[in-house]
Amino acid sequence: MNRHQRRKEEKKQNRNLNFQNLLLNAIDLHSKKQFEEAEKIYMKLNVSDPNNYDVQRHLGILFQDQGKYEKAYNFYLKAIDSKANGFEAISNLGTVHLVNKNSDLAMKCFEKALSINPKYIPAINNLSGLHHRLGDSKLSLKYAKLAISLQPDNILTRNQYAKSLILNSKLDEAIKIFRTLVKENPSHDDFKINLSTALRENGEITEANKIINSVFEADFKKIEYLSYYASDKKNKLSTEQVEYYEGLLNSESTRIEEKITIAFAFFEFYRNQGNYDLSGNYLTKFTNIHFKQREFDIDQEKTFFNSIKDIFYDLSFKPKDKNIKVRPVFICGMPRSGTSLCEQILSTHSKVVGAGELSLLTDLTKIEKLIQTPSDKVNFFKEKINDKKFLQDVRDKYLSFISDYSDGNIEYVTDKLPHNFIFIGLIKLIFPEAKIIYCKRDPMDNCYSLYTHKFVDMSHHYSYDQVMLGKYYLLHKEFMGFWLDKYKDIFVLDNEELVNNQEIISKALIKHCGLKWEKECLNFHNTKRQVRTASIEQVRQPINKKSIGAWKKYEPYLSELISTLGNQNNND
Repeated sequence: MNRHQRRKEEKKQNRNLNFQNLLLNAIDLHSKKQFEEAEKIYMKLNVSDPNNYDVQRHLGILFQDQGKYEKAYNFYLKAIDSKANGFEAISNLGTVHLVNKNSDLAMKCFEKALSINPKYIPAINNLSGLHHRLGDSKLSLKYAKLAISLQPDNILTRNQYAKSLILNSKLDEAIKIFRTLVKENPSHDDFKINLSTALRENGEITEANKIINSVFEADFKKIEYLSYYASDKKNKLSTEQVEYYEGLLNSESTRIEEKITIAFAFFEFYRNQGNYDLSGNYLTKFTNIHFKQREFDIDQEKTFFNSIKDIFYDLSFKPKDKNIKVRPVFICGMPRSGTSLCEQILSTHSKVVGAGELSLLTDLTKIEKLIQTPSDKVNFFKEKINDKKFLQDVRDKYLSFISDYSDGNIEYVTDKLPHNFIFIGLIKLIFPEAKIIYCKRDPMDNCYSLYTHKFVDMSHHYSYDQVMLGKYYLLHKEFMGFWLDKYKDIFVLDNEELVNNQEIISKALIKHCGLKWEKECLNFHNTKRQVRTASIEQVRQPINKKSIGAWKKYEPYLSELISTLGNQNNND
């Protein structure tokens, strides 16, 4: 190599070194949340080398950290174009798909990243977390265990493992891990929140609230904890805190999700204070903002319900029995109709285990894909529902899954996914030995409870508009009339009757399941079992009449709902 070539090579090395130093500097600024400064350097480097994988990937991370998901998405795509096997960018792209609630694409990204690098921890943790979100407890735990085996000391891996344990009803072990994580990482609020969640599901409400309160009081500007804090009747919001969040609520720059959180938190706070006028105003703000985020077509729902009627009107299927260890009990009805209370009573019995809201049936049959979909999907399902092999396979897999809940003494496992009321025909077809319980509640009480609840992942979207909510309730009622007329052995559990005659109705419920009466079922609130539903605190209390007629305090704010429901009553 001559002198000219050496100088040329030295310049190249110096340029590369300078490039890497600038990149490290940008990454450091990024880690310190100095986003603007970091972006300037990243962009400069991107101009210098427009095909640099690391620069494009870090730009994606930068924009994602700021909630600028479209920009993040575009830079991840550029990074993958620059390096087709860039498993980090592929996995990161999956996290953007998660934000956009596209689980299928997210899953493909994580699986592809893992196929390139089977030991890439972020992809493994993401797969565990995604299966956790989808309710697949076994797969969530499988990936969490894999991550733990590779990096047992990684705090994020330990955190995800503990979350998967919760889903698999191993609360004591999960709580132990979270306590250790909190002790080792006292500044990491996410671990505290996860500990609080686990304690709450375990019935340890006081300690759970104490943890949440301490996090919020240390920094009240952490909006993600506002709702938890405001919902605790013992807590007060200061003038400074109210003014701060009012400012955010009225600011155009505040994200919609944050406005929803604030409006709902203020609704709960003022409700707890007994100020129903202020509370009602914030309730209106909360529901108006929420409903505008997604379209809801009641006519499509009606068409879907009618399609289900047609499909299940005249079907026959004789399943093959394969040593059934446990039988399912399907508890269904409108959300907030008393399904959690029903499950709590039943699961207090020594022969029953409460499995919570299982999505397994709809996952196995793919029937959930019918909701608000074109008619060709309905026709596809018609084909599947007449396929005896398919039905037997669904039956075997479902029964195999719930059998894991049995210790040899258990006879029944409850599945309390409320919207299974839509698929009662499917249940009767595949599980003729199953018990079905339909929970009903006074229309206004039921709808008010739905209207004033903030559901996860924008589910039950109809509930945020009074007219749509009322119409959906009436549609549900008419649809249930079809099933009750067709199947006379469905047990109807009337919430008001249960409240007024607890022992008589509870005994009838237990008898319906073919079980001997156990007086402990009257003290269901003392049962030590995991509860994951929206009624997590209610089922820890004895039966009371607090919720009956609670809507009347908000009557001036519910005129459209009252009008839509008309003269409906519990005995119609």
